[in-house]
Amino acid sequence: MAEPKRHDFAFTSSSDASEKSSPPIFKRFGVVAVDMRIVFVTHNDLGRACLEELDALDADLRGIFTRPKREDIADQTDLEAFAAERDVPLHETESVNADPVRDQISDYDPDLLFVVGWSRLVKREVLDIPNVAALGMHPAPLPRGRGRAPIAWSLIKGLDRTALSFFHLVEEADAGDLVGQRPIDVERDDDAASLYEKVVEAGRELIRTHYPRFEDGEVPRTPQDDDAATWWPKRTPDHGLVDWTRPPGEVYDWIRGQSHPYPGAFSFVDDRRVTIWAANPPSDESAFCTPGEISYRDGDALGVGAWEGIVELTRLQVEDGDEIPAGELVERFDVEVGDSFENARDRLSNRN
Repeated sequence: MAEPKRHDFAFTSSSDASEKSSPPIFKRFGVVAVDMRIVFVTHNDLGRACLEELDALDADLRGIFTRPKREDIADQTDLEAFAAERDVPLHETESVNADPVRDQISDYDPDLLFVVGWSRLVKREVLDIPNVAALGMHPAPLPRGRGRAPIAWSLIKGLDRTALSFFHLVEEADAGDLVGQRPIDVERDDDAASLYEKVVEAGRELIRTHYPRFEDGEVPRTPQDDDAATWWPKRTPDHGLVDWTRPPGEVYDWIRGQSHPYPGAFSFVDDRRVTIWAANPPSDESAFCTPGEISYRDGDALGVGAWEGIVELTRLQVEDGDEIPAGELVERFDVEVGDSFENARDRLSNRN
C-alpha cells in the first residue's frame, strides 16, 4: 500500500461545551484534513460494519486484527474477504495484549486504534500506541450498562430504549469519555437478532458522523458521569435456564434476550433439554395455570403456564436436533398437553 502524505498537525479535544466556541485547529489555520492511519480490532458484525463505513469514507486502513474462528463465539464474522479485497493485512490473535501483537500494532504507527466487539480488556500499553485516540463501542447508554452482555440485558430487563455508545478506551471497562451516542428504540417484538441489527446500523451512523471530525483535527470527548454508572454482569450459556414461576412478560423477555445469535434460553421436559428460541409477546390477561405446564397447542404455538398467565412458545429445539415450530413438540417427542417443563429450582437444587 502507498504511504499517505503526512502532515504535522495539532489536535484539539472538544467537549459539548467547547465545540460551539472553539473551532478545531485544522480549520482555524486552514490545514487540509488528512486520513488517519487506522488499526482495527474486531471479530463481529458491528466491527465489520464500522470497517465498511471507514472504507467508504476512504479511511487509511493499515491493519485488522481478529480472533481465530471458534464455534463458541456466538457473533463471530469472517473478515478474510473484506481484508483481501482491500489489500489490508489481516492478523489472527486471541489477545492484543501479547507482546508480539502489541509490536505489530505499534509498527503500523496508527493515529486511531479501534477495538470494537472484542469483549476483552485492553491494557494501557496497547491503548497508548495510537497517536490520537483508542476508540471502542458498547451497546448500552453509558454510563448506564457498563460491563457485559448489554444486548441480552437490555431485552431481559424489558428496556424500551437503549443506545450504542462510541467512546475513548481506558483500562477500566466502558469508562472512557464519550465520542458520541446513538439512541436505539427497543420494540416489544425485538429479539437479540433484531436488536443487534439495530446496533450494527447505529455503528454505521456513528462512524459516518464522527470519523470525519477526527480527520478535521477534532478529538471529540465528553466525560461520563461516574456517579450515574451501573454494571451489567457477564452471562454464560448455563444462565439461560427458564424460571416458569416468573410473570409471562419476564419469561418472554428472558427468551428473546437470549435468542440467536446467543445460546438460547432453555428448560427441561422428561429430562430432555429444550432450547426455546422464540415466543409471542404475551397479553395482559391472567390465566388459571400451573407454572411450566403445557396448557395447549395452537398450530405451531405451544402455550405454557407462567406466573398467573401464559407464554406462547413459537420456536424451539430438543437437545441437539433441528430447530422446529414449538407445536411440534407434542407430536414428535412423546410430549402431551398437561406435561410440565421442569421447575428451575428443582434443576438447580439437583446440581448441588
